[in-house]
Amino acid sequence: MRIRERDTLDLLEAEILDIVKRAPGDMRGVVRDGIKAGNLLAQDYARVSAGKHGKLYPRAFSAEMKGSFAGFGALIHSGEYGPDIAKKQGGMSFERGSRNQKPHLDLARSADRIAPSFQMEVGRLPDKWFSGFGRNRGRLF
Repeated sequence: MRIRERDTLDLLEAEILDIVKRAPGDMRGVVRDGIKAGNLLAQDYARVSAGKHGKLYPRAFSAEMKGSFAGFGALIHSGEYGPDIAKKQGGMSFERGSRNQKPHLDLARSADRIAPSFQMEVGRLPDKWFSGFGRNRGRLF
């Protein structure tokens, strides 16, 4: 019978340090991809709901990362998407409506549709980080 030393605390420590390096970029990527997908979906809804009077409205949509914040040991990535008021028809009242038109709710609909897939992608990150322990240094589990 041969006994090999495979599972060591040094290997576990090395893997966890590797995860610490990769995690912020992976999390930022999930947020970035989520706002891009949400923005595209909101634009599609806007193309349908805006009609003739809002033909430029869907082009006013944009998505951008807002930043990363650290505090109390947590790293928070944020981004937003929707109509940019600096673009033509971006500041009009399509989303919330007005006395002349009902609310279009393009952003709310897109958020409702994108939320489950965003949650799934966030949930996949730990599986990604913790799969293949020791891939470069042997096998842990």
